[in-house]
Amino acid sequence: MSTGSDMVSVGSSREQKARQAGTAMYGSIHNQNMAPRLENDHSTYVYGSERISTHRYSHCSTISSVRRTFCLVALFDLCFCFILWVIYTQLTDGNTVWKAFEQQVANYHFETSLFDTVMVAAFRFALIELGYALFRLNHWWLIAISTSLTCIFLIAKVFLFEFSHDGKQENPLSYILLLASFIITWVETWFLDFKVLPTEKKILLKGTHGESSERSNLLQHAEEANRGPDEERDRYYSPAGSDDESDVERYRSIPSTRTHSRKDQEYLKLAKDTMEMLWELVNEKGWSTEKKSEDDVVKSAYIKKLKRKIYKLECVLDIGAQELWEETIEHVNESPSWNPTLLEAKTLLVVDEKTDLSYNIAAEAAGGLVSARDFINLRHWGERDQTFFIAVNGASFSEMPPQKKYVRGESGPGGMVFNRIAGEPNKCRLDWYLNTNLRGWIPQAVIDQGLTSVLMDYCKYLRVHIRDLKSRNIS
Repeated sequence: MSTGSDMVSVGSSREQKARQAGTAMYGSIHNQNMAPRLENDHSTYVYGSERISTHRYSHCSTISSVRRTFCLVALFDLCFCFILWVIYTQLTDGNTVWKAFEQQVANYHFETSLFDTVMVAAFRFALIELGYALFRLNHWWLIAISTSLTCIFLIAKVFLFEFSHDGKQENPLSYILLLASFIITWVETWFLDFKVLPTEKKILLKGTHGESSERSNLLQHAEEANRGPDEERDRYYSPAGSDDESDVERYRSIPSTRTHSRKDQEYLKLAKDTMEMLWELVNEKGWSTEKKSEDDVVKSAYIKKLKRKIYKLECVLDIGAQELWEETIEHVNESPSWNPTLLEAKTLLVVDEKTDLSYNIAAEAAGGLVSARDFINLRHWGERDQTFFIAVNGASFSEMPPQKKYVRGESGPGGMVFNRIAGEPNKCRLDWYLNTNLRGWIPQAVIDQGLTSVLMDYCKYLRVHIRDLKSRNIS
């Protein structure tokens, strides 16, 4: 038995030493070569389905799809301006196509001809195709030159062009052609600066740091070998899941008995700060009524410390404060079954016995004006001043990145307070302090309407849920 144990120990020791040696070799090579790879103009990177190159004459790769789209926009610019100009000449002169071309091109005058707008579009197209398709520039200076020259030309054209000449009526297409040239020019500038360059930068960075190889696998094994027993116990695996499975189903919570990592300590600090802020909201006096319906009231106040408008729901419910508090904590993942304002709710991480991290998808509101949002919230619960509470705040979780289908909303410090009602142990008053940033270009009036409706609907659905709970307890 001891011989077998010694063999296992020796094998494990050799494997560990081999990994450490490989890590040292990989680290020295990696550190020496990583910076030149980032700066090398002759590199080809692969990321997902994209194989892109930073070399201007690379034969083994293609430009990114977003850059190809940008080049097609430049081609559309040229074709669109040319077609508009052809239609303009026919409506203006009333002659044959070739006769109109002769008057606009052969007898060109800056004050009477719009053929120069087509030539400017051709200039933009040539500049973009040469710079961003052939030479594959990764800077905005070329499009800045193109846009600046186009704007100077169009401004001069507007002041000097004779929109009505030779006794002919004004042609509305002359205005449309000039405006179209101006708008498309700026669309191209925006598309390059906000779409092409940032997207390719992300692809290059991920392609550089995310390539899988034998060396990276060796490094990964070495990191696992150096991980302590507590850290190993903290790790948890999330299966890839099937195509029909939602993104949230791939993540599972971990036991609350684990050792807290540095990230957990950050969560606990955030939980403590959120609890203190919640109590400041409880003591806030400047609430004004937004909407009232029987025992349900929605109020709001602008909190200077948070620099945001906060909403407060007050409703009296036929259930004890502690019972509702425990129900809200323990069965949060089941809330979409009775609350249609939520599409999905999942616990991502259990930080400790009083703190967890949850993922929620809020349904669209205000008649569809506010689309569905998803949130990652830190919850921390307890009892303070003989009052039960659940403090809520937005948090980040690397294992749940923003989803393509939803706009990632942002929660601020807030939460729920479950107040006992003196002399009525089977009743409570729920105060919900809603602090959220929906993100996106949404008018404040729409936000007010949407969040007020959500809070009022929540009361209605919660009362139905409470009746179901009581009927189940009786049966």
